[in-house]
Amino acid sequence: MTAAAKGGRSYLYAFTDRLPRGWRPPSGLGGTPVTARRLGHVVAVCGAVDGVPPAGPRSLACHHDVVASLLDADALVPLHYGALLPAAALVPWIRAHHGSIVAALEAVQGRIEMRVTMLPVGSARPADAVECQLAALADGLVECAALPRWRRLPARSAACPAVVVAFLLRPEEVAGLLTRIAPVASRAVGVAVVPTGPWPAYSFVPRLLEAATPVAAGAPMAGMAALAAAR
Repeated sequence: MTAAAKGGRSYLYAFTDRLPRGWRPPSGLGGTPVTARRLGHVVAVCGAVDGVPPAGPRSLACHHDVVASLLDADALVPLHYGALLPAAALVPWIRAHHGSIVAALEAVQGRIEMRVTMLPVGSARPADAVECQLAALADGLVECAALPRWRRLPARSAACPAVVVAFLLRPEEVAGLLTRIAPVASRAVGVAVVPTGPWPAYSFVPRLLEAATPVAAGAPMAGMAALAAAR
């Protein structure tokens, strides 16, 4: 008997408009099955769990692997780690927020996220000088990228001066982005400029479940940024 059948909890990985052709989900948290459930214009990708383990490399990677298996969907709203609801509340919650979920799907339809991390290497300069250099480099990178939808992500920690800029774009625009930012990267002295992706659009979707459960609020974007840096 599943956790849901016992009145347990539903863990949400993502919302999509339709599943990719031939989709085969990987195992979810703790090896639990991942299922898809359609409600109106929304498909909820979820699993029945007894609880959510602390956010660590293994659990974050498991969450991301399920979300990444949906990257070929037309529209994908990834949820941040820890999105949990009582099993009995899943359907009522989705129905109550159906319009917001559909709007979020439309905002990222046909697009993925690319990130560029700027990290100082081999520098003994004062921290404020490094921060100024990274800020100027990020501004130059955004200007060269020439994409309307971008976002500077929060620092992973106070001790890490890295700057990460995320871009929302169509998959066919990735090559052009890399070409445009290459001159900025080549002129960066003492800074490693590292593009990663494609990613689900974690940085461009609302935190839909933060008001529904305190568990969801315990997984900051920094957790996914740390996973990105590790891959």
